[in-house]
Amino acid sequence: MECTTTRRASVIYTVELNFSDPGREVEWNAWYETYLTQLVSLPGLTTAQRFRALTPVTPAWAYLAIYSVASLEVFASEAYRGIGGGGQASRRFREAIRRRRNVYAGIERFPEISEAGCVVLGDGTSPRKELPDCLFVPLEAASGRRQAGATELDGEPLRRAIAVIAQEIVARHRLLNTEGHAIYTPMSKRYVATPMEVERASV
Repeated sequence: MECTTTRRASVIYTVELNFSDPGREVEWNAWYETYLTQLVSLPGLTTAQRFRALTPVTPAWAYLAIYSVASLEVFASEAYRGIGGGGQASRRFREAIRRRRNVYAGIERFPEISEAGCVVLGDGTSPRKELPDCLFVPLEAASGRRQAGATELDGEPLRRAIAVIAQEIVARHRLLNTEGHAIYTPMSKRYVATPMEVERASV
């Protein structure tokens, strides 16, 4: 498995999260699953999938969501504001949520990650070449720290590396002990915009 690009100019939007209220975590996850279906109904937001850290105590962020987005204009749209984009939809969980949001160039449409796969996300200026069986794609921040419509982007780290690999490779090479990388497994299917919504976004 590997990340691929398409001819369509777009970015990936990453949201890394921690949730500090164990008593409401099941409720929050159920809400988030429903919210993904609303997000891919928006013009310009074509895919959405959530992930959980394989070892939540190791990385700085226990959850990860990755979206394929046509441009930052999506975050300024009335449709995005209308479904509570930018954190308004999750305001009842606000005290328990800590997040980091960024957009990255380098992958234009994020692939579906199956139950047998995982995402390796690293911070730093270059991929770690010594990781076996991991084909990293370099990512560069497509925006600095700014308010993009309803969403506040953090703009850091400026450079990252991402790979999609099979979970059996993680176990085989003991990648959980690799410093500087977080490994995430899917906790939702990949939601995809309907052809009609994709066509609207391209007009």
